[in-house]
Amino acid sequence: MRPSTKRKWQLAIGMLVSVGALALALSGIDLRRVAETLAHAKYAYLLPATVGIFAYLLARAIRWRILLGPRVSLARCFWVTNIGYLVSNVLPFRLGDPARAVVIGLGGHVSTAAALSTVVVERVLDMVMVVLILAGVLPFVGEAGSAMSAAGILAGAAALVASAVLVLLALRPDWGHAIVRWGLHRLPFLDEARWATVFDGLFEGLAPLRSGRRGLALLAWSVVIWACVVGYYWMFLEAFVGDAPPLAAPFLVCTVGLGMAVPSSPGALGVFQAVARYALTIPFDVPEELAVAAAFGSHAFQYVLMCLLGLAGLAREGLSLGWLRQQATDVGEGE
Repeated sequence: MRPSTKRKWQLAIGMLVSVGALALALSGIDLRRVAETLAHAKYAYLLPATVGIFAYLLARAIRWRILLGPRVSLARCFWVTNIGYLVSNVLPFRLGDPARAVVIGLGGHVSTAAALSTVVVERVLDMVMVVLILAGVLPFVGEAGSAMSAAGILAGAAALVASAVLVLLALRPDWGHAIVRWGLHRLPFLDEARWATVFDGLFEGLAPLRSGRRGLALLAWSVVIWACVVGYYWMFLEAFVGDAPPLAAPFLVCTVGLGMAVPSSPGALGVFQAVARYALTIPFDVPEELAVAAAFGSHAFQYVLMCLLGLAGLAREGLSLGWLRQQATDVGEGE
């Protein structure tokens, strides 16, 4: 299948999933009650929610800089992180991570391939944190916890395996180089020298995992990152639901985090709302209209704020979204 045809099918499937999920999120909902909930929400909670988003983004930038090294400034990590969210929110095919690698590589201090490997490490750390939170919450959410246990176990196993592989490649990069060259040598249709250089860059990006001190720092900042996420959702539950159960926010974080793996339109529109609605109504008996209001409100707020910050980041880097889309697409397709 040609890349352009494959992309069209991916886009079509993602749009269909989003439309179906949006219909599921709004099924049986009285929109007038949703409007009333939005009208009477405690919007004062948006102030600490905003602080939570900025703290989250700053913590992500600090963790990424630990992986990239001191040659890249914290300010640049912060703005490029926001560019990644902008790209993921407005463009299809989840190009935010390749876009970050492309932009950070323009500074000349880190190669795009090495930056891409740090993004992989970040995603594994995030999955580990989601699974740990889920493990702490599942025993207390009844039947919904039992229903999610299989997904949690599968995600946890995948995260542990991925973590072990990354640490092994970081400690023994010579093994990785040998395996890559062995495989490339048996694929004559590939440019062996070019792809060997690409993988060398990827292994270079895993170097921070060799340091116990930096590894502990990565774990510590991962805890801070996900504490900020839980705090953000807690503020929105206070704004739209009121006295929500204490475990509702961390459980919502886990279900949304796992739900984002489902292919959908840019910004996970529809999927986010459907997952959030049922994560609140099934285990915690949150009224459906309140759950939908909280889902749409929290998603819209973070979407708009992150897009604005991403646009500021693009302006700071002097880049256009169209150019970045093409570059990120090339990286994502390995071209």
